[in-house]
Amino acid sequence: MIGRFLLVSAVLAALSSPLRAAPAKRITLPNGLRVVLQPNSATGVVAIELLLDVAAGDEPADKNGLRYVVQRLLLRGTKDESGESMGRRLAAVGGVMDATVGLDYVEIYALAPAEGFDVALDLLAGAVCNPAFAPEEVGRQKADAQEIARAAREDPFQETYLAFREELYGDNPYGRPTLGRASTLASIAREDVVDFHREHYVASRAVLAICGGVGEARALRAARDAFGGWRSGSRSAHPTQEPPSLELSRLVARERPLGQTHLILGFLAPAAGEPDYYPMHVLDSILGGGASGRLPRKLRDKLGLVYHVSSFYPTLASRSHFGLYAATEVGRLDAVKSAILGLLSDLASTPVSDQDLERAKRYLLGSYALSHQRMKEQAYALAWYEILGLGCDFEGRYSDSVEAVTAAQVQETAQSVLQRFVLAVTMPTM
Repeated sequence: MIGRFLLVSAVLAALSSPLRAAPAKRITLPNGLRVVLQPNSATGVVAIELLLDVAAGDEPADKNGLRYVVQRLLLRGTKDESGESMGRRLAAVGGVMDATVGLDYVEIYALAPAEGFDVALDLLAGAVCNPAFAPEEVGRQKADAQEIARAAREDPFQETYLAFREELYGDNPYGRPTLGRASTLASIAREDVVDFHREHYVASRAVLAICGGVGEARALRAARDAFGGWRSGSRSAHPTQEPPSLELSRLVARERPLGQTHLILGFLAPAAGEPDYYPMHVLDSILGGGASGRLPRKLRDKLGLVYHVSSFYPTLASRSHFGLYAATEVGRLDAVKSAILGLLSDLASTPVSDQDLERAKRYLLGSYALSHQRMKEQAYALAWYEILGLGCDFEGRYSDSVEAVTAAQVQETAQSVLQRFVLAVTMPTM
């Protein structure tokens, strides 16, 4: 643990050094595209990150996975260039490009040496603004997406996590599989892909972040050239649907051919930027923050009940969730559940000590700094903060907000959030 603390201290010191990138700057183009620039002369790498405010609720429930299919197709050719030609051009400058989806966004990014920046940006813009959606590729990517969705269900954590979200959120879009289901993916037609892209992939919904070894003037000029002609479209609000309230705690159990029992016990939690958002992060760190977190110390080291235990609190635009995950032997479910609930009860009834609070903050901020060391993660964070409405200066404010959290706020958050829960269990087939 001392080694971890020293590493975190070194990272925090490096972040305040003269080599740190300049503060991010946001410019909005006439078509509504928000461009966030953060040049860094200390690196020869450039990260280009494009996030679109296209959330799970934007796709019809019976077409769950449509966003994922569209994202896969963006990399398979434009109306002017084949996917193979795009790949060769990108490889020639030493770049890479990929696309994925989150609950609140769709993402496409490119990484390249600074000298290959213009080529990478041009390819990314073509993929997003001018995709071909060739019929044969639509069929191929649908089939591949179905196999990936099936494989995800074979992972014990993913299976348990999906069961937890389905039970917690009900018909809310956060309760759907991000990659879709085999059945809903099969129903997607090329017309669905084309219509969805036309409606949602527009400049006013997008944030383009460029970080690394290109100057601000060059980056902005290239962004205007590549995206200036992109259709503005509408930045309409997403369909809103509150998750159902939990009148009572609930259990959902599934059997699979496994050797261990996997469980997630979790709660509805604050959305990004809400008053309890920062105390919730600190609470998460108190419980699951590294080897000194209360969860591993009690359930694994002291009681020997689990093989693995952790906690998670994703940053989401709407009502999020806080979960505690454990993998244990068959027959230990009740003991693990009781131990977890005991720890949560302690947080709600007793203020954390100054020592525990400081440890949790140091771990949280150190982990945050470590996760933002690569250009790709920096560009993603800047774009994501803009999508959330927190602003591209959020990174600097995050540390101050965490440092300001008090023991009383952590206790109040525990009392507010850690009430009725969903317990999702995936157990070995009997």
